[in-house]
Amino acid sequence: MYYNHFEIVAQDANDIWNLLDITNAPFAKIRNYSNNYSMKKFILSIFCLFIFVSCAQNSDFLAFESMNTFVTLKTYGKNAAKANSRIKSRILELEDYFSTTKPQSDIYKINMSDGGSEFSHTETARLALYAFGMAEKTGGALNPAIFPIVKAWGFTTGGYKIPSEKEILSILPYTDFSKIKIQEVSFENAEKSEKKFILQKPAGTMIDFGAVAKGFAGDEAVEILKSCGIESAILDLGGNIVAFGAKPDGTEWNVGIKNPWNGENPAAGLKIRNKNVVTSGGYERFFVGADGKKYIHIFDGKTGHPVENGLESVSVVSESGVYADALSTALFVMGTEKAVDFWKSNRDFDMILITKDRKIFYTPGLEQKITVLYDFSEKIRI
Repeated sequence: MYYNHFEIVAQDANDIWNLLDITNAPFAKIRNYSNNYSMKKFILSIFCLFIFVSCAQNSDFLAFESMNTFVTLKTYGKNAAKANSRIKSRILELEDYFSTTKPQSDIYKINMSDGGSEFSHTETARLALYAFGMAEKTGGALNPAIFPIVKAWGFTTGGYKIPSEKEILSILPYTDFSKIKIQEVSFENAEKSEKKFILQKPAGTMIDFGAVAKGFAGDEAVEILKSCGIESAILDLGGNIVAFGAKPDGTEWNVGIKNPWNGENPAAGLKIRNKNVVTSGGYERFFVGADGKKYIHIFDGKTGHPVENGLESVSVVSESGVYADALSTALFVMGTEKAVDFWKSNRDFDMILITKDRKIFYTPGLEQKITVLYDFSEKIRI
C-alpha cells in the first residue's frame, strides 16, 4: 500500500481495514469522502486504535500547522515524544525567522527596508546564502527575488488577478536576484569575536525563501532526531517528505507520488530510507481567470508569468531536504529537456518528471525503488 503524500484516503469500510497496518506507514490525516455518519464513527475508532497502538509501540505522533501548511511527525523510540516536541518548537521558531508576513521576522524587516538590513538570526543568513547560491547554480530557475511578481498575481493574499503585461514588465527589474548582495562582517570585542550578515538590495526588491524553507526545516528536524537517538521516523512538512532511517520492522518506507489527475490514487510509489522526497506541481495552488485559463503558483522569473512548459509535477529525491526543495521548484521552471540536462550535469539527486501528455520520466537511481501505478502513455528511464 502506498501513501499519497501521507494523505490516507478511505472511501469505504474495506479501505479502512486496509489501513490497520497504519503504524507501519506514513500518517498525516484520514480523509473520508463519504457523508455516512457510521463510516465517520468507524474512522474515528480506527484513529483511536492508531493512537493506542502507537503508544504501545513506544512511538509518538504529532500534527500541527506551520509555514502555511500542515506538518505531521511520526517518530519511533523511547525519546520519540521528546524529539517531536523539539522538532515542533524548532519549526515554529524557523517560521518566525523566515515568514514574509510576520513583522518580527528577518524577511519581513528586509522586505520593508529600502536598501536591506542585517539578518537577526544566523539561520536566516544561512538559508539566504544557500538560496542565492542555488539561484546561480540553476541559472535563475530558482529565484528568491520573485516575490513582487507572486504578489502582483495575488498568490500572497488569495486576491487573485491577471496583471497587465505593462505591470509585469514594470515589476521584473525588481526580481533580479543578481543585484542582491550578502555581506559578511566580522568584529571582535573583549569577550568574543562575532560575525554578522547584512543583505543589501535595491529599493523595491523583495525576497521570499518559500521554495527552500521547508527543506531547511526538514534538515533541522533530522539533526534533532539524531541528537535524540531516534532511528526511525517519517515526517511530512506539507508534502516535503522526510524518511528517516527505515520503518521499525527494518523495511523501507513506502511513499506515494501524487497523481496530478486523480488525487485519490498515487501515480507511483517509492521505497526509500534516509531520503527526502519533495514534489512541486501546479495542480494544488492555482486559480482560473476570467479568460477560463488556469494560472499556477510557480513562476518563470524571466517572463513574470506562471510556468507553462508541459510539466505537471517534479519530484526530487535527495539526502538533503533543502537541496530537494530548491531543485523541485527549479526543475519545474526549467521544463523537461533542461531538467534532464541539469541532472546529467550533476547526478547528485534523483528525480521523477510527470508531463501533461501523461509521460513519466525517472532517473536510473530509482529503477529498483519505483513502482509505476498509473497507466502512463510512456514510462521513460532517463
